[in-house]
Amino acid sequence: MRVVIDTNILIGGAYDENSYSYKIIREVISGRLMAFATHKTMRENKTLLGQAVTDSNYRELLESYFRRLQIVRRKERLDVISDKEDNKLFESAVAADADFLITNDREVLDVEEFAGAAVVTPEEFWTKYKAKSEPEDKPWRDWINQVMGG
Repeated sequence: MRVVIDTNILIGGAYDENSYSYKIIREVISGRLMAFATHKTMRENKTLLGQAVTDSNYRELLESYFRRLQIVRRKERLDVISDKEDNKLFESAVAADADFLITNDREVLDVEEFAGAAVVTPEEFWTKYKAKSEPEDKPWRDWINQVMGG
């Protein structure tokens, strides 16, 4: 699954290891998700995160994330929303042929879908991601195991 992750998700993961943002970052590090960004977006992410994140353990985790991040070249300049800085997210999504653009930014979320990428919150993404990665009968198997004491 191909994703573009907004900086606000990377910052949000710093505050709660049980958050969807943190879980998504861990999935990228593990290699189960492929995250993409342009060089420019990655540099800006590193700069902003260097200022916003003070926890040294989380900084190390983000360095692991950045090592897994795949760089794409912007194909074209896009003007999707009024916040010119956030248009880079859409440019990354197009260049990466992303399945999802994950953000908490309301203006970006209002787009809902762009060039085949669903624009979703971390929680929405996690729900869809888990539904695709788990067999359809898993809830039933879990319930049966609970009932049977397994």
